[in-house]
Amino acid sequence: DANLVALKDRQSLNGLVSAENGDRNALYKEIANANGHAEWEAEIRSTFAQRWVQKAQSGWWYQDASGWTKR
Repeated sequence: DANLVALKDRQSLNGLVSAENGDRNALYKEIANANGHAEWEAEIRSTFAQRWVQKAQSGWWYQDASGWTKR
């Protein structure tokens, strides 16, 4: 929740999150391209997301199609 971060730090935090998301999207695209199947990008993204949720520790939050959920 960005509201839990001091207002003076919020812009920096949002920038970091945006950069991380951009890096992750580039990674999925490159994995698909390296396999010669650019059309697999969405499936690769879904596979990574499923594995991260499975490996998440109890108490960690994750976001899915229905919103934020605590593991």
